[in-house]
Amino acid sequence: MNHNLPKKSQYRGLILLRTYNFSPITYLLYLKIAILTTFFLESPLWGKTVNHLSLEIKPNFISQNYSSDPNLNDLLIEGMEKGIKGDYQGAIANFTQVITINRYEVEAYYNRGLAYGKINNYQAAIADFEKALSLDKELAEVYLERAKISIILGNKTQAIADFKTAAQLFKKQGNNYDYQETQKLLNSLN
Repeated sequence: MNHNLPKKSQYRGLILLRTYNFSPITYLLYLKIAILTTFFLESPLWGKTVNHLSLEIKPNFISQNYSSDPNLNDLLIEGMEKGIKGDYQGAIANFTQVITINRYEVEAYYNRGLAYGKINNYQAAIADFEKALSLDKELAEVYLERAKISIILGNKTQAIADFKTAAQLFKKQGNNYDYQETQKLLNSLN
């Protein structure tokens, strides 16, 4: 099924994916890629190390299921869009609303953690990543993001442990690209 996919260069900044004819799950996949690149690629922590990454579309990128409630999905998407636009407080409000409705919504904790990280509320970011992991321990992306925040907080031991876990999970999921990139980050700490 060909969706006239956007070019890799379109993943940075605000992306108007709704102009493409995607299913809701495919839309969320591309939106998540956009959020990950927007939230952390321009981080002073990563600088050139991450800016050169070429993002590939991988069907196994998202390992969790999305809510069957369309209202929750709309709130999630709206929060993600706010994050892309740089409205991190608005994104946090959306994700908090999702969590209030469904406290088991892993995506909301994960994305709220990303938004907290962007406004330098690192303890709240860690708390949300930990809650997401308490709901699903197989989310390599969450371990990876928690490792990045742990480095900022000076907790190298936790960062190394999380990078190792993320790498193992990426490998287990057959996600060789993210496995190799995580290994590079891990090696840079040694």
